[in-house]
Amino acid sequence: MRRSIALSALLLLGSAAPLVAAEGETPGLLTPNIGLTFWTIVVFLIVLAVLSKFAFPKILGAVEAREAHLRELSEGAERDRAAAAALVAENQRILDDTRARVQEAINESRTSAERIRADMLAETRREQEAMIERARRDIQAERESALEAVRREAVDVSMRAAERLVRRNLDAEDNRRLVREYLGQVAAQPAVGAGV
Repeated sequence: MRRSIALSALLLLGSAAPLVAAEGETPGLLTPNIGLTFWTIVVFLIVLAVLSKFAFPKILGAVEAREAHLRELSEGAERDRAAAAALVAENQRILDDTRARVQEAINESRTSAERIRADMLAETRREQEAMIERARRDIQAERESALEAVRREAVDVSMRAAERLVRRNLDAEDNRRLVREYLGQVAAQPAVGAGV
């Protein structure tokens, strides 16, 4: 910056080189005046010195502070970008972990549901088998009861037939006919008992 100030002062002095108008000529608007040029340079140098002493350091300080602030902002943005990337990675890890847990819970619930289903099927089969066994026992008891009833009935019929035989003194033909009737009744009775 000081070089540019010195260079501009030299250029100003060089441009103020005396171009003196010939005597008697009226100076034109573009004809340089040495006195005016000298005081212009002096005022310029004073203003330049005052600006160099008071204004330029503040301006340079403000520019440097702005550069430092921009550098800090850039570094801060880079740190924030790195922190955001770390957060994204952490969020992705948490998301993956959560997905794994959810999948594990789903698999566990499926396994549990399959186990409960198998237990329920086994319990239903046991109850079904118990009901079938009870029904078989009931059927067997009913069958035995029916057979017992048929036997009693057969005994009653036999007793009545024997009683008839005894009451009557019948000939051999009557005895054969009564035995055939009795056998017909006995043959008919089990068929009735089997239907029960």
